[in-house]
Amino acid sequence: MMKKKHIVFLLPEYYETPIGGYRVVFEYSNRLVADGNDVSIVYPYFLYFAKSSIKRKLKMVFFFFYYLFFKRMGVTKWFPLDKRIDNKFVLNLSEENVPSADIFVATAMETANFLAKYVKPDYSQKFYLIQALEDWQWGREVALATWKLRLNKIVISSWLQSISQSLNEQSVLIENGIDRTELKRIISSQQRDKYTIMMLYHKQKLKGCAEGLKALEILKLKYPMLKSIWFGCPDRPSNLPDWIDYFKLPNEVLLNELYNQSGIFIGTSYSEGFGLTVGEAMLCGCAVACTDAGGYLTMAKNRETALVSSIGDIEGLVENIVELIEDDELRYKISEAGYNFVQQFTWNKAYDKFHKYLIENPG
Repeated sequence: MMKKKHIVFLLPEYYETPIGGYRVVFEYSNRLVADGNDVSIVYPYFLYFAKSSIKRKLKMVFFFFYYLFFKRMGVTKWFPLDKRIDNKFVLNLSEENVPSADIFVATAMETANFLAKYVKPDYSQKFYLIQALEDWQWGREVALATWKLRLNKIVISSWLQSISQSLNEQSVLIENGIDRTELKRIISSQQRDKYTIMMLYHKQKLKGCAEGLKALEILKLKYPMLKSIWFGCPDRPSNLPDWIDYFKLPNEVLLNELYNQSGIFIGTSYSEGFGLTVGEAMLCGCAVACTDAGGYLTMAKNRETALVSSIGDIEGLVENIVELIEDDELRYKISEAGYNFVQQFTWNKAYDKFHKYLIENPG
């Protein structure tokens, strides 16, 4: 019987709203605990405080007092995190603030910089779960510098692995699972309204939501009956026309209903490490039109499982959506192919690889 391990995940900060990268960490944490291991998730109050913008500094200070005076149960609000997991809130991620463990996992570029400096754990105990390029905050050069740190690297898509190879850095590819209990196809493609188009909303410009809106406005002129469903964490954007329905933080059941109401799902990002929502949409039977942002291509195979356009190409996205609307057989084919293709991305498969690499890694 394998001896249980204590695994520490280092997160860059605390969030009360859903984030794809955090969902991945929480999923692995639950499974590790279920296997008899001890798991700690560490959230810093202040991380690179001096380098942060005024807005970010104010946020850090606010949450410091929020943690101090309120019960720290927010981590379970949007994800069913196992109660056996130890959630720790610390000033920063310096080694003296983090519990001793057998295995440490950095989950973002900021956390990798701290983990690389830890003295007690050796190389075989240090891992870096790379879930995105992360060049949006301090630039590509700073982000890629963390890929060269002496850490065991795990990447979640072939696109990210190609970047590590270009840097002559070894990495292990472990693609995410996308299966979730409540997400499933319950309405066939043939029964859906092809004029209902779904999209994720995010405030970050790199998610391409402004371009998505422009594309939809062009399509609305061509198809007056067109409507759209958006979902996301922020409040409804003030510039959304009334023919776009917006759902803030839908629960799993409602999210599944929204996916199943939609004939087409669009992915508009400029950069994606994996693209969970594209996979979820396929799993629920949507026909997908998306950009060629790296992580999307894990599941979006052009003219096979999706119609793919260039990043930022609004006209190309519009043309692909028009094709899906006008050609029913193509839409049915893309929907079915996508649905079948994403069945391979299961959390059981991902966890088996993740567990084996963490626990049996020779260093």
